[in-house]
Amino acid sequence: MGGGVGLVAHAPFRIATEKTRFAMPETKIGYFPDVGASYFLSRMDGEIGTYLALTSDTLSGRAVLWVYKNSYVSRN
Repeated sequence: MGGGVGLVAHAPFRIATEKTRFAMPETKIGYFPDVGASYFLSRMDGEIGTYLALTSDTLSGRAVLWVYKNSYVSRN
């Protein structure tokens, strides 16, 4: 969440589980996404990056794959 997203989004390998959460909480209090997040949010497919930057919605579990598109690991 937040600054951690800006760091992890540029990593070559990203793994999500059902407990993974993606959020930009700084936009809830009136701030804008940092430069790292602005870079990758503007390059996401469709308008999902714009949506996340403007609404500060939280993604969890498999929905995080819309953002990361790498690997999802189930607990089972």
